[in-house]
Amino acid sequence: MQFRDVLGHAQVKARLIKSAREARISHAQLFFGPPGTGKLPLAIAYARYICCTDPAEDDACGVCPSCAKIAKLVHPDLHFVFPVVNPKQGSVKAVSDHYIEKWREAVVANPYLSENQWYDAIGAENKQGFISRQESNEVMRKLSMKSYESEYKVLIIWLAEKMNAPAANSLLKLIEEPPQKTVFLLISEHTDHILPTILSRTQMIRIPPLEAESIRAGLSERFPGKETIAADVIRRSNGNFSTAVELMESGEQEQENFDEFVFLMRKCYGREIVDIHRWADKMARLGRERLKLFLTYCLRMIRENFILNLRQSEISFLSGQEDEFSKRFARFIHEGNVFAMAEEFEKAIDHIEANGQPRIILLDLAIKNIFLLKQKSPAD
Repeated sequence: MQFRDVLGHAQVKARLIKSAREARISHAQLFFGPPGTGKLPLAIAYARYICCTDPAEDDACGVCPSCAKIAKLVHPDLHFVFPVVNPKQGSVKAVSDHYIEKWREAVVANPYLSENQWYDAIGAENKQGFISRQESNEVMRKLSMKSYESEYKVLIIWLAEKMNAPAANSLLKLIEEPPQKTVFLLISEHTDHILPTILSRTQMIRIPPLEAESIRAGLSERFPGKETIAADVIRRSNGNFSTAVELMESGEQEQENFDEFVFLMRKCYGREIVDIHRWADKMARLGRERLKLFLTYCLRMIRENFILNLRQSEISFLSGQEDEFSKRFARFIHEGNVFAMAEEFEKAIDHIEANGQPRIILLDLAIKNIFLLKQKSPAD
């Protein structure tokens, strides 16, 4: 992965290249922003540029031994930390090195890898990934050694918000007293879950949502001849390339999410408690990751319907069937309830992540939506 392979973000690329060329590389940097915007490929491209033995003005050379190794993610001075799950059996605590081959395979195939795609790749099932104290011990061991080939050692921590408290505190000590010629590149989608003391010691680099043209270019290369479908997908992806690819690849799950959202909203509006109980029982059997995807979809639909209610359809990202439903439903999502509804769905996602009981979480969410949907708009 070189800078030329990363979609969009011309200004961020220029900033990173300039820092390397002027030898002003901050030892701890945090790439943060929404999912699917290219934070991981940017970090890898930056590491490649830093380690390249013959860098050009705008990119790594791509042909030196260092570039060849980083292209395969096997460079001895490039280290990765990412969320993992413990094995089903045995007392061994998992660390990233236990999954490094799967990580290399997954990232080389798709540098815009999403959290859910990674968990699918390692067979996490309903388990939540984490970064543990054992991981931080491994990091300290690796970084205590001299670099093998490059001037710098680079550590990329993907989804740094997944560090538990002991791991985060160990990382803080490393950042405060870093080994010489070591660069920490943290990647986060939820900086509010990272220790404030870590945030205060990193150079924060915001990676904004991708522009439509950048997503179009990426989809055109990956799905040639499907420009008509891509146009609708780009609108709905909301700057997230991972979402755009997933929408192109799987229409079936999107249909299921739509059907369940429509069912839930209708039953809540009609206060049909018996059907809501049956719905919660059924949905609770889907598994945590699948439920999180559904609830995230619901959040998007609430946002889109609120925008539609404001008569701002030009910035709405709805498919054909979603648009048809929302023309009738949007009037129920307004200033009086939209923020509370969004908060309840966000809480439900957090509770699912925290291993709460799915059926209880869904029932609580539905009951609260019964009251919120009946609230009148302040304009009425």
